[in-house]
Amino acid sequence: MTRRVWVPTVLAMLLIALVTVALDLVLGDDPSEAAASATTTPAGGSADLPSGADEPDGPDEPDGPAATAPPTTTPTTTAPPADALPAGSGEGRRVVFSVGGQRMWWVDDAGSVLRTALVSGRANTPSTGTFEVYSKTLNASGLDGSRMDYFVRFTKGPNGWAIGFHDIPVKDGAPVQTEAQLGQPLSHGCIRQKEDDARFTWDFLAVGDTVVVVA
Repeated sequence: MTRRVWVPTVLAMLLIALVTVALDLVLGDDPSEAAASATTTPAGGSADLPSGADEPDGPDEPDGPAATAPPTTTPTTTAPPADALPAGSGEGRRVVFSVGGQRMWWVDDAGSVLRTALVSGRANTPSTGTFEVYSKTLNASGLDGSRMDYFVRFTKGPNGWAIGFHDIPVKDGAPVQTEAQLGQPLSHGCIRQKEDDARFTWDFLAVGDTVVVVA
């Protein structure tokens, strides 16, 4: 009798256990999951730090390459060469004379420089401006008795004396200056040239042609 009671009891207990396990599997109430959820790190927190504690500093980021300023370049201004035709010296066919530079330029109708050369005039003479050739004399004489060839006149000085281009004057059989001295202001007012330049000027300029004097 006792044996008959124990067997159903044991069977009933086994049945209850099996039902319990089945329910746990269906509902997902796994003790291991509960344990894992207890150690889950909250969002934005740290599993090793209490709430509100600062995060420990990570390793320093390596410094990037030092910033370098872009190279600065100073604009350079290149001065025109001394023999360059001066800016603002007119247009078209003309002769240009620079008082300060003691230099002449012969310019054709297209504005191209045909020739340039050092000459000898007088400091601050003549005044700057645009003039016209008004007379020419192949063999002229100076007030001091010197001979001046290829004289091309284009203006006059304050005393009314003619100012123009001619070769280096010859006095008492000798030139009054050397060609090596051209480029210096050595004349009484006219513009002295070496002979081949004076001859070129004589052929290039006609009465009425333009002469421009710049500083």
